[in-house]
Amino acid sequence: MKMDQSLPPARILVADDHPIIFVALAEMLKTALGQAHLVIDSVTDTDSLFSRLQTGGWDYLVLDLHMPGRLSSAPLLQAALAAQPSLQVVIYTGMAYPCLAQALLDLGARAFVSKSSGPHVAIDAICAVIAGKVYVDPAIDLDAARKHPWNQLTSGEKKVMIALARGESPQAIAIDSNRSYKTITMHKYNALRKLGLGAKGEIGQYLEHHGLEYLLQ
Repeated sequence: MKMDQSLPPARILVADDHPIIFVALAEMLKTALGQAHLVIDSVTDTDSLFSRLQTGGWDYLVLDLHMPGRLSSAPLLQAALAAQPSLQVVIYTGMAYPCLAQALLDLGARAFVSKSSGPHVAIDAICAVIAGKVYVDPAIDLDAARKHPWNQLTSGEKKVMIALARGESPQAIAIDSNRSYKTITMHKYNALRKLGLGAKGEIGQYLEHHGLEYLLQ
């Protein structure tokens, strides 16, 4: 990718708690963009990330979803975009769940790449985002996310599943949502059937297995 000589350098912050990731991406980006057209730095935990975002000055964020700190996954992305709404975020994660990728793109990420695909795919994603495009790792099947059983649930069924996974009882859910106990149990059994689950105790594991555990945060 050749950078427009008249443009200012791309300012990229890499947030990842594995220093080797930053070293690899920095060297490859210098080759791809040219060192004169790149300002790059790194943080290794969420506290440092938000401290750096408060100072501004970053155009792009390469974000690992799980680092030391209180936030992770979708809430981490949401907080980063709230801190700097103009930020263009490339998710670079060890997780390769289509449902997670779709959710993060819907929340405002500009690219999603699995670390198992290798750093060259991350470089392709960063360059695509710099060019104003959205990029999805070719290994991630977003069509599978759209057809996923979780996305076939109604809004009410999803809310009941999440509440049950958090340990709430159907009676408490009915009271909190101002709906009848009969409606809540109907949502519960319909959702369990659609997801192929036998009992509410399986919901949390199901969400984790499909990259949806962030819904419980």
